[in-house]
Amino acid sequence: MGADSVNYHEHTVRDRADDHAGMALDYYGERGETPLAWGGSGATALGLRGEVAIDDYRAIFGVGGAVDPRSGERLVNSRRPGIELVVSPHKSVAELGVIGRADDMHRIVDAERDATIAYLDRITRERGGRRGREQVATPTSGLLYATSRHATSRAGDPQVHDHVLIANLVKMHDEVGGWKAADTALWRDHLHAATAYGRMAAARTAVELGYGIERDDGPSGRLGSWAIAGIAPEAWRHHATRSAQIDEVVGPDASYRSRNVAARATRDPKTHEAVEDLVVRWREELAEVGYEPEYLLAEVERAGLEYTLRPRMARDELGDLTARVLDVEGPLARDKVFSRPDVVVAVAPDLYGLAPSELDRAVAQVLGDERAIPLIGIDGARERVWAPACVLEAEVEIASLAQTLATGAHAPRVERTRAQLALEETEHDLGGPLTGGQRAAALEVMTSGRGIELVVGVAGSGKTTALAAVRAGFEADGYDVVGTATSGQAAKGLGLGAGIDDSRTLASLLWRLDHGRICLSDHHVVVLDEAGMTADADLGRLLTATEAAGAKVIVVGDDRQLSSVGPGGGMGALLARHPDAVHYLTENVRQHDLDERLALAELRAGDVSRAVEWYASHERIWVSPSR
Repeated sequence: MGADSVNYHEHTVRDRADDHAGMALDYYGERGETPLAWGGSGATALGLRGEVAIDDYRAIFGVGGAVDPRSGERLVNSRRPGIELVVSPHKSVAELGVIGRADDMHRIVDAERDATIAYLDRITRERGGRRGREQVATPTSGLLYATSRHATSRAGDPQVHDHVLIANLVKMHDEVGGWKAADTALWRDHLHAATAYGRMAAARTAVELGYGIERDDGPSGRLGSWAIAGIAPEAWRHHATRSAQIDEVVGPDASYRSRNVAARATRDPKTHEAVEDLVVRWREELAEVGYEPEYLLAEVERAGLEYTLRPRMARDELGDLTARVLDVEGPLARDKVFSRPDVVVAVAPDLYGLAPSELDRAVAQVLGDERAIPLIGIDGARERVWAPACVLEAEVEIASLAQTLATGAHAPRVERTRAQLALEETEHDLGGPLTGGQRAAALEVMTSGRGIELVVGVAGSGKTTALAAVRAGFEADGYDVVGTATSGQAAKGLGLGAGIDDSRTLASLLWRLDHGRICLSDHHVVVLDEAGMTADADLGRLLTATEAAGAKVIVVGDDRQLSSVGPGGGMGALLARHPDAVHYLTENVRQHDLDERLALAELRAGDVSRAVEWYASHERIWVSPSR
C-alpha cells in the first residue's frame, strides 16, 4: 500500500466499491455482510475491536505513518502504510456458493485466510521488527490487520475472496519496547510460503467436509493450487471474466504486482444487479455451457464419495517427494540456493488434502536430507540457505570444462587486422564510434583463440553492439556463428541486435545437438546470451559439446546474475581464475548524462552514499522545506 493507495482501499475495501454490496453476500450463505473488521494482537493493544470505523482506519493507514487512534500520538514515521493481501481461493470454491453449498464455501475460505495470516503472524512475532542501525531482527507482539470478505469480481462473476490490510506497525517485544515500522521485506520473502500454508488448510477443510479435491497447476504449470473435484474446469472458467481480462493484458504467468497494476488499469464500471438477477445469471451461464447446477452438485457429491481421506504421507512417498524436489530438474535446483519458505512452496502441492502438520514434516525431511547442503556466507541471504548437492556437482563439472576451454589457444580466432576491419565496419554501420570497452572486448574475443570468453555488463552497457562486431569478424573469416539463450525473446534479440541469423533457444539447440540435427565443429562460434538465466545442467551440456568439437563459446551475462554456490564453482570459477577471458563492459551507453552514469556505477557497486555524493556535488538534489 503506497501513500496514494489509502483512499483507494478506503473506498474499495471499507466501502465495498468492488463488490455488489448488500446483495451477493446475502446470497452466499447465512452470514450475510462481512464489513472490514480489526484483527491481530496489535489491534488489541491499541483498543481496536470489531468493525473498522473510518477515523480509526485513517489513523492506522494514514499518510506518513500510523498514529494512536485515541491520543493522536504518532507511532511510526513511514511512507508505506502497510500491505494488502487478497486471499482468493480457487475459482471452483466460489462455484460451491452457486450450486447451493455456500456455507461450506465460507468455511473453506475461512481456513485459507486464517492459516495464511497465522503463518505471517508467527514469523512477525519471531523477527518482524528491526532495531538500530544494523536493522537487527527483533521479536514483536504480532500483526495488526483489518479484513473483509467480498463475494464477486468486478465483472460480476462469483469470486469469493478476502482483503487483508496489514498495517506497517508492530509493537516491539524486546527490552526497549515501543512501536516501530515492520520488516515488510520479511513479509514479502514469506508471502508464497504463507499462501501454501493457507491452501493446505483450505484443502484439508474441504476434504473433511466431504469434498474431493484435485491438483491444478494452471496453464503455466506453476500455479500450485487445487480445485474442488466434480466441478468441470469449463464451468468455473466460464465464470472467470475478470481474470481473463487481466490475462489479456499481462499474461497468465505475470507477477502479483503486475496483475494488480493491470487490474486497476482495466477496471470497468461496476455493475449493480439485484441479487436475484445475479443468481439467475450465474446459473443460466452454467447451463449455457452444459453444466446445470443440479448436475454439478451431483458430480461434486460423487467425487466426494470416491475421495480417500489420508491422515499421513507414507514413508516411501515422502522419500520420493524429497528426491524429486532436490533433483537437478526439481524446483529447488532452479535458483541454485533455497531457504525454508522455498521448500514449503515446492512440496505443498503434493500434500493437499493431508493434515497441515504434514507440511512441516515434509519440509523437515527435505532440509535434513544429505542431498540438501547447508551454506554459509551467501551474499544477500536473509534466511538460512541450502543448495541441492546436484547443483554443486554441476558447478564442479562446469568449472572443470571452463578450465580446459579457457587455457587452450586453438579455438576459432580472427587475424588481428581483419578484426580491426570488422570493428571499423561496425562503427560505420552504427554511424558512430564504439566505446573503448566495447572495442577492447570485441578485439580480444576475436583474436584470443581461447575456447571460452565471458562478456559481462549490466543492461545498456553495449554487450549486443560489441557482439555485432564479433559476429562480423568471425563470419568474415569463414566461421559459422550460432546464437542461443534460455528465453526465446533473448534469442530473438541476438538475431535482431547482433545480426546472428542462426539464433534459437538453448533447449532447441541442445535438442538438435542430441539428435544430430546440428554438429558443432572447430569452425563454429556459439554465443550464449543471458547466461545468468541458464540452468547449470544445460550450461554443462553446451560446454561439453563445445569442448568436444573444438569450437568457441562466448558467454554473455550480467555479473550480478553469474554468481555460483560453491567456492569458485561454475561461472564463478571463470570470473575468479581466468580474468583474461573475462571482458567487462561497465559504462552504460544508454545513459548519456555523465553524472547519471557515474552514480549508476556506484549504485551497482553497492555504494549508495557515493552515488548520493555524485548527485549532491553536481547540484542534482533538491530538499523540500519540510524535510
